[in-house]
Amino acid sequence: MNSTVLTQEEKLLPPVVIRCVQESVVSIFETILGSAPKYTGDSEEKNIGEGVVGIISFGGDVSWLLMLAIGRQSAGQIASGFCGFDVEYESPDMGDVVGELANVLAGDIIARLRSEGVTTAMSLPTIMRGQDVEPLLPRGAPSKKMHFTTAQGALMLKVAGSRPGENVGRTPGT
Repeated sequence: MNSTVLTQEEKLLPPVVIRCVQESVVSIFETILGSAPKYTGDSEEKNIGEGVVGIISFGGDVSWLLMLAIGRQSAGQIASGFCGFDVEYESPDMGDVVGELANVLAGDIIARLRSEGVTTAMSLPTIMRGQDVEPLLPRGAPSKKMHFTTAQGALMLKVAGSRPGENVGRTPGT
C-alpha cells in the first residue's frame, strides 16, 4: 500500500500505524486488566523511570519498531493481571511476561494493519530492564511516545519508523 510507505521527505509515521497501535493497546489491556487504559497524550520528555521494556520490530510495507515500557510500580500488578499469579519485578519471569505482552500486542497490531491493507511481519521481542530505557534511533527517525494509564499504573509506548533503506531494531522473524 504505497500511501503507508515512509519516504525520505516524511518526518512522521503513517497515521494508520499510530491508530492501530492505540486501538490495540486499548483492546488488549482492557481484555487483560478488565478496564480500558486511558490515553493521556504524547510526550517525548516524559519517561517511566525504572521499568521493564519489550521491543518488537516490524518490516513490510512500513519498517518500524514498537517499545512497550511498564514502570516498576505497575509491572507486578499488570503481570499478575496477564498471567493470573504474582510475578516479582526482580524475577527473571518478569522479562518473560513483558515479552509475551509485547508479542500479544504486536499480533493484534498486525491483524489490524492487515485489515487496512498493510503487510507487515514482526521480530521476536528484545527485553530490557533499567532506568528510562529507550532504543537509540537513526538521526531524524520519526517517532512518537504515547502514554496510557490503567488502574494498575502507567504504560508507555514508543513507535519509531525508518526511511527506505534504513532499519530500526531486529529483522522480523529473528
